[in-house]
Amino acid sequence: MNRPALPDFPMPRSNPLDPPPAYAELGARQPVFRVRTRRGEPVWVVTRHEDARTVLTDPRFSSDPKTPGYPSYISGDTPLPPGFFLNQDAPDHTRLRRLVTREFLAPRMEAKRPRMRAVLDGLLDTLAARGNSADLVRDLAFPMAATVMCELLDVPPAESGTFITLTDVILDRSSTPEQAATAAAELMGYFDRVVTAREKMPTDDMLGRLVAHEEEGRLSHDEFVGLAALLLLSGYDTMAQMIGLGTVTLLEHPAQLAALTADAALWPQAVEELLRYLSINHAGLPRAATADLTLGDTRIRAGDGVLVMINAANRDASVFSDPDAFDIHRTDPQAHIAFGHGFHKCIGLTLARVELSTVFSGLFDRFPGLRVDRPVSELPFRHDMVLYGLRELPVSW
Repeated sequence: MNRPALPDFPMPRSNPLDPPPAYAELGARQPVFRVRTRRGEPVWVVTRHEDARTVLTDPRFSSDPKTPGYPSYISGDTPLPPGFFLNQDAPDHTRLRRLVTREFLAPRMEAKRPRMRAVLDGLLDTLAARGNSADLVRDLAFPMAATVMCELLDVPPAESGTFITLTDVILDRSSTPEQAATAAAELMGYFDRVVTAREKMPTDDMLGRLVAHEEEGRLSHDEFVGLAALLLLSGYDTMAQMIGLGTVTLLEHPAQLAALTADAALWPQAVEELLRYLSINHAGLPRAATADLTLGDTRIRAGDGVLVMINAANRDASVFSDPDAFDIHRTDPQAHIAFGHGFHKCIGLTLARVELSTVFSGLFDRFPGLRVDRPVSELPFRHDMVLYGLRELPVSW
């Protein structure tokens, strides 16, 4: 007896700002369902909010790409360097994460708001001086996000083009294994040079403080390199994509944007709703089961791969009322898991909130007549990337 073919993953979107409708359709029949990736791997897909939180907190689901069954559709063929604690399990994950957690405490991030606004104003001045149109992704989102992270790590912003280009190759699921491996080697060579220079001349900043941890034996050189790369790369690309998609979303909801420009106190909750509504990780958070277990009513075996679909979980009607509506007045926006959940919850969440509220409030204060020059359906979205977003955003004012 032939079994029915598994649905293909990734699944297409019908609306570029919504998750694929197949998640809700398949999930209604079987909350945890199986798909087949482009690499031919059968993988379990988790779309319910409750199940997502369970997977992300259960130590029987491994984050290590070397674990049998880990979805290689996400990890690719290039081994991650030591220090990428995002893709490690305890105890290494715990040890490395603790080295940098204090760097991202809320008071430190809030203290950076004036500098972020200064960077933003400089970029907006440049846009205004050029005329009345721009590509908001190229001219604002990427330089803003990259400059903030470069300054946080005291890396020259002028070098941001290097890691932006190389990271795009690595995160593009259409890149060949050879292209991804070459880009990864070049990227890690760059960060090795950054770390080596800091080791020779420590400074009073985040990387300088990591030198002290290295000297105390809590961090190896290779881990230091990987950790520096993780901090910089995870902080700039996510913010760049949120700035682009968030701008489009706000412009698609003019009444709510008008409320925001009239009352700046609404921006923090608007940012939470943007995070929930957009949930830019659309490739899934990958895990591999290390033991037989039951998730909901589904039996999952050791060695099975799992993808937690953050964007679907953040549209779960059992948690969010009218989940497909964008609503800055939502009373429960912080129930979202856009930053993940549990052991691997993003340590930069306060940085993200401060940066996004700074950018959006400043952008619409400066250009209240901002508009997108194409219909949303005609914009070039990043369907083949691990992080969803826009390749360009033509705007005028």
